[in-house]
Amino acid sequence: MGRSPRLLPPIVQSLPVGLVGAKEAVDAAAVIERVALDVQEAKDALTAAKIAQAHYAKAHRGVEDVFVVGDLVMLSTFNRRREYKKKGELQVAKFFPRWDGPYRVTKAFPESSSYVLDTQNTPNKCPSYHASELKRHIPNDDTLFPSRSLPEPGPVLTEDGLEEHQIDSILDSKRRGRGWRYLVRWTGYGSEHDEWISGKFLKDNEALDVWLDNGGDGPVER
Repeated sequence: MGRSPRLLPPIVQSLPVGLVGAKEAVDAAAVIERVALDVQEAKDALTAAKIAQAHYAKAHRGVEDVFVVGDLVMLSTFNRRREYKKKGELQVAKFFPRWDGPYRVTKAFPESSSYVLDTQNTPNKCPSYHASELKRHIPNDDTLFPSRSLPEPGPVLTEDGLEEHQIDSILDSKRRGRGWRYLVRWTGYGSEHDEWISGKFLKDNEALDVWLDNGGDGPVER
């Protein structure tokens, strides 16, 4: 608070019997030395307690994986269960994914076990995460597990010469000015390719109709 606190109990009451006498005879230097010694002993005790806590905490932890900028990692969904709760439901589905991604590491702070991920498709999500929430992304081996790889189909060429991708489902919506934006999941692509699309590009879209019919937020007039 910008001021020295009062000593409780008062200095005279805390002095040994041999030093208690007339207030004018109190040796200020001895009092200051005693207080400083008590403070140092308290600091030493706190440091020893922190070291002991860290020792027992690390005894139950495995070796922490260290990532560098550019690595692809999977992000735990343990603390983001609400993102997998359907609108109107009170509980999260039992079999929601435990990891999603991959996400690319943009900043690495291994000394504090924190990393910043590229989550540009989810701007409201905090991009900084502890190493305990990450694990290294291991790409699928198509020769061993061909059924696990997503086909990632290419775009469809329209009559106007435009390239369009097919929307699998709409995951979320939010207001933007007078309109709406929707988080879409593309058919054949993972969550890392989810993208916010303006509602004006989703006219006569079946995925939007399903989203609104299931109680999703959107324009009142359809």
